[in-house]
Amino acid sequence: MSGAKQSGGRSILGAIPWTFVLIVYLLVTYHQGIALEGVVGYAFVALGTFVLFVEFFKSGHVSAAAFIADQIFALVALVAATVLLSYLYFVLGEIPNFFYGFGYAVILGDAVLSPFNAYRMALRDFGVSAA
Repeated sequence: MSGAKQSGGRSILGAIPWTFVLIVYLLVTYHQGIALEGVVGYAFVALGTFVLFVEFFKSGHVSAAAFIADQIFALVALVAATVLLSYLYFVLGEIPNFFYGFGYAVILGDAVLSPFNAYRMALRDFGVSAA
């Protein structure tokens, strides 16, 4: 991921908590009354796939502070997505469709897979072997 670098050495792609982009996308489409079927939904699936890859690669070779910040953002995004789905279902009485479930799965996947990837990369960086 080459590109513009920040002063800390992380790329701009690595500095953005991308899971919040999914939540904002869902909120904007809901409040604007845009249906998620068709091109808008396919764009959301493509964005979700991009976010999952970026968040997974972002979790490798990080410092302790960046790891903690990434985990805090992942947990806050997980809580925000849970609140969004709960609000849709319990308060508004709407059943979330496939796209809301897909977005939640990407956010949950980030919160679960990124720590494992960071831990695996740290073990490899420090030369720790399983044997």
